[in-house]
Amino acid sequence: MKTLGILGGVGPETTSKVYHSVIDSIRKNGGKYYPSIIIYNLPWPFSLEDEMIIRGRNSEKMIPYLVNGAKILEKAGASFGVLPCNTLHKHINEIRTSVKIPFLSILEETKLKLKSLNINKVGILASQTTINSNLYGKILQENGVSLVYPSKEEQDKINKVIVELVRGKSKTLHSKKLTAICKSLSKNGAESILLACTDLQLIGNIKSSVSIIDITEVLIQASVRELLRK
Repeated sequence: MKTLGILGGVGPETTSKVYHSVIDSIRKNGGKYYPSIIIYNLPWPFSLEDEMIIRGRNSEKMIPYLVNGAKILEKAGASFGVLPCNTLHKHINEIRTSVKIPFLSILEETKLKLKSLNINKVGILASQTTINSNLYGKILQENGVSLVYPSKEEQDKINKVIVELVRGKSKTLHSKKLTAICKSLSKNGAESILLACTDLQLIGNIKSSVSIIDITEVLIQASVRELLRK
């Protein structure tokens, strides 16, 4: 079996969930052994949290951490890598060109998922950096999928929720805030909602009249697919 390398720590709870969920999914898919997994937790400065998530700037300061982490995973024996963070997929090309092992793209996997579900218009819940860099807009619009974005006031609420989750603070009331935003997105024509921030999947009980696609789960299933592929 191949070895999965996880470039983790943005944030730590999501990294932990990916690790546990991959193992559970391998069991459910008939795997005979525990999967081989290597995790490298990025030693990034806390000060960058607000800059990237709330202000939507300076994500390029993470590139040296990402590149170094990818090289460490490669040297440790990873067959392929994943980055369980939507925001930093802005720099997926820098990661890919720094190592010889492949890195799965959460953006490309989401495109494939939406195509399989025949969805043409989606709402998006994401960090400010993800919104500003139009990460999903670029890859989805090229494939005929349009996006519905939150209002500025709604995006401010999402940013604050993400920062609290990354810092391990209370998740109470977050589901009500996101439920209200989902309702607004569906009213504006969204056929489905993307949880396009891996930390948002930590919030349970988000309600929506349209389906919610958890991007973390999309990445987990892609990781399992590669682990089981001969």
